[in-house]
Amino acid sequence: MKKKKNTRRIFAFIAIGILLSMYLLNLILALIGSPLAQNLLKASMVLSIMVPILLYAMAVLMKKSDSLNPSIKGRPKEEENYTEEDSSEKDI
Repeated sequence: MKKKKNTRRIFAFIAIGILLSMYLLNLILALIGSPLAQNLLKASMVLSIMVPILLYAMAVLMKKSDSLNPSIKGRPKEEENYTEEDSSEKDI
């Protein structure tokens, strides 16, 4: 559990670093007047919107996958719930 918490914390710091660098890049590109900088600024602004959305979606999916994984919650796997009678009924 602690290892999982540390992994999430590392990913959170990486995400913060990416977002801060993108915002800094937006500021720098906005101050540069060349046509290439304008195109890069547009792309950077789109990524500034899309990256946080994708990071949030990944976080939601990680939480859902944790709740769906039976080994994490301590529930037995489906195969362990079957008895010999159940398996013989499926063969018929």
